[in-house]
Amino acid sequence: MNKTLRLKFLTGILLAVAAVVMVVIFTMLLLPDLFQVFEAKTLDWRYVERLEKLYSDRQGAQIEDIIIIDIDNRSLDKLGPFQQWPRSYHAQIVDFISSGGALAVGFDVLFMEPDKKSEIDEDFVRATSNASIVYHAMAFSSANPDAFLYPMTEPPEGFKVEKFTLNHPQLNQNFNTVDRMDGKIVDLYNASAGIGFANFSPDNDSVIRTMPLFLNFADRQYMSLSLAMVLGILGVNPQDVEIIPGDKINIYSPDNQNEALVQIPIDENGRMLINYQGTFQTFRYISYYDVLMQRVPAEFFENRIVLVGTSAAGLSDIRPVPFQDVFPGVEIHANIIYNMLMQEYVRRQNQTFLFINLILLALATALVAIVLKPWLSALCSILIAAGYSFSTAWIFAHDAYWLEMVRPVLTVFFAYLFVFIYRYIDEEKNKRYIKNIFQYYSSATVVNEILKRPEMLKLGGERRIATAFFSDIKSFTTVSEMLSPEDLVAQLNEYLSAMTKVVLKYNGYLDKYEGDAIMAIFGIPVHQDDHAERACLAALEMQEILVELRKKWDRENKPQFYVRIGINSGPMIAGNIGGDERGDYTVIGDSVNLASRLEGANKSYYTDIMISEFTRELLPEKIIVRELDYIRVKGKTKPVQIFELIDKDRKSLSTQELVMLDEFAKGLAAYRKKNWDNAMSFFQKAQLGDKEDGPSKVFAERCSYYKNNPVPFDWEGVFEMKTK
Repeated sequence: MNKTLRLKFLTGILLAVAAVVMVVIFTMLLLPDLFQVFEAKTLDWRYVERLEKLYSDRQGAQIEDIIIIDIDNRSLDKLGPFQQWPRSYHAQIVDFISSGGALAVGFDVLFMEPDKKSEIDEDFVRATSNASIVYHAMAFSSANPDAFLYPMTEPPEGFKVEKFTLNHPQLNQNFNTVDRMDGKIVDLYNASAGIGFANFSPDNDSVIRTMPLFLNFADRQYMSLSLAMVLGILGVNPQDVEIIPGDKINIYSPDNQNEALVQIPIDENGRMLINYQGTFQTFRYISYYDVLMQRVPAEFFENRIVLVGTSAAGLSDIRPVPFQDVFPGVEIHANIIYNMLMQEYVRRQNQTFLFINLILLALATALVAIVLKPWLSALCSILIAAGYSFSTAWIFAHDAYWLEMVRPVLTVFFAYLFVFIYRYIDEEKNKRYIKNIFQYYSSATVVNEILKRPEMLKLGGERRIATAFFSDIKSFTTVSEMLSPEDLVAQLNEYLSAMTKVVLKYNGYLDKYEGDAIMAIFGIPVHQDDHAERACLAALEMQEILVELRKKWDRENKPQFYVRIGINSGPMIAGNIGGDERGDYTVIGDSVNLASRLEGANKSYYTDIMISEFTRELLPEKIIVRELDYIRVKGKTKPVQIFELIDKDRKSLSTQELVMLDEFAKGLAAYRKKNWDNAMSFFQKAQLGDKEDGPSKVFAERCSYYKNNPVPFDWEGVFEMKTK
C-alpha cells in the first residue's frame, strides 16, 4: 500500500470516529428528546410490515384467548348514556361471565364515585366478591392545589393496601411517583381479585408505545391493571414478583422460587414495550349489550380472559398507537396481557451492540467515500444506509427486535459528510462552488458576504431559524389556457422578473421557481435578525407591484395575475444538495412545509397573504395583521394560529378598513366562545365595512353551519385543513 493510500485510509478512519462522536454528542447529550421522537417514528414505520406478517401468520383470524366486551355505540344507543347506566348492569355481566367459567374479568372502566343508590353499588360489590376473578381499574393523578386537589399521603381509608401493592422502598427512585389516588368506592376495590391502574404513559408525540407496569404512591408500588390480571391468572401473589429495573420482572410460582413462570423486559422506569398484535379488533370484540341480554352463551367465556372497555369515541378512551391514530385503550391492555402470557415482547438492542454498529457503519462509509469517486461514494453511502434501514425493518417484522435506525443512519450521513468536506477543502473549491450556486439567486450584497465568510455555510445541513416564503398565482391553469405558449411565457417572465427584484431588494434568497410558484428564504444563507419583517415587507410590496402590473396588462388586453402568499418562520435545515459540479442550496423541514401549506390555506379564507403565529411573534408592532384562525394542516396534529398580513403600518388603512378589522376581531372572540348569533352579527358588520372581505364571509357561513350542526363538547376552535 503506497503512502497516499495509507494516508487516505487513516484519514477515513479518523473521520469515521469523528462521525460516531458527533452522532453520540447530538443524540445522547444535546438533543436526546428530539432523537427519541425520530427513532420512535421509525418504529411506527416498521410496525406496518410486522403487522402484515402477524396477520398472515394467523391467516387473518382474530385472537380469541382474550375477549373484549365492548361498550360500543350500539350499547349506548340501546341502554342510553353510559353515565346513566345503573351498576347493576355490570353486576349482571360479572355473574353471567363468571358462571361460564372465565379465567378473569378486567374492567377497564373507572368507577370513581359511589352510586346515589347504595344498594346498586352493593350488588356490584357482591358480584365482584362472589366471582373472585374480577379485576378493577383505578387511576392516579397529579395534585392541583388551585382546584383544592392536594397531594395524598395515604390511600383512601379502608383500602386494603397490603393485598394489592408491593413494598420495595428502594425502587421508589426508579418508578414514577404520583400524587393522588382517584376513586372513592373502596368496598368495590377490596372485593376485587386485584386492582391496577389504567394510566397510560404516552411518548412526547402522544403515541402509546410503552406501558408503565408500576407507579409509586404513598411509598408503595402499585401495579398496572394488565400486570395485576396476569398475576391473578397465574395464581401469584405480589410478593412473588422480583423487579430488576433496566432489565426485567421475574414472576415466580409460590411453589418454585428458582425458575420464573414469566419474565417481562422493562426499562429503568419500569416500562414495557408493547408488542402490538394487530390493528383495531385484532382481539375478539362482543357488544356489551349482547352480553347483558345474554345473547352469547355463558360457556363461550370458559377459560378465557375477559376485558370490559369501550371503543366509543365519546367515552374518551381512544388513543393513538404506532400504526393507528384511533385505538381503544382496552385493546392496548389486551395486547399487554397477551404479551405477558405468551412471552412475546418487543426487545431493544443494548448500548454495546449499538456502538459496535455505529463504528462499523462509519468505517465502511468513510473508507468507501474517501477512495471512490464522489458520485459513486454517495451511491454506496446511500446503499449502506438503505440496506441497514431495510434490514432493521425485516428483523423487527420477523423477531420483534428493535435495532436503532436513526443513529446508525445519521452516522452514515456524517461519515460521508465529513469525508466530502475533507475532499472538498483539499481540492480548494469552496469559493467557486459558493459563487456558482448563489450568484443568480441572491443579491450581490449577500453573495459578497458569503465569499468573505464561507464558514457560515456548513455543507450538508445546518439547523437555522429563518423565514420561508411561498407564492403562487391563483387559478394559473385557467389563466394559462387563455394564452398561447409564447405569450404565457412572456407574461410569466415579466411577472417573475418583477417579483424576483423585490426578493433581492430585501436580501432574500431565491430558492427556486416551480412553474408560476416562487420559493424564497429570508435569514439564510446570511443571518438576518429581521428576516420575518423582510419577508412580510417583500410580500406587501409584491402585491402593490401586482396592482400596477394588472393595470398595464388590462391596457394590453392580457389576463390578470392574482397571487397568494404563505410565510412561516422557524427552525429549518439549510444546506447544499447536489453533486460535485452542480448543486442547489436549499432548505427543508417542517417550518418550510408549513409556509407552503399556508400559501394554499389562503384559498379557504379568500386572503392574499397568510402568516403563522411564529412569524407574527417576530414582527414589530407597527405591521398590521389580522388574527384569522387556528388550523390543523394536513399531516400534522398540533394546531397553528394563523394571521392575515394587512399592511406595513396603520397610517395606510382607511376608516372603513379599521372598522372592519375591529368588528372581525369581536366576531372571532364570540366565535371561539360558540356564541354563534353574536359572532355572525359582528362578521356581518365587518362585511358592511368591506363587502369583499373574505374571512368575514367565511366565518359568517361557519357560524350559520355550527348553529344548526353543534360542535363537539371538547371543540377547541381548530379548523381542519383537508388538503395541502
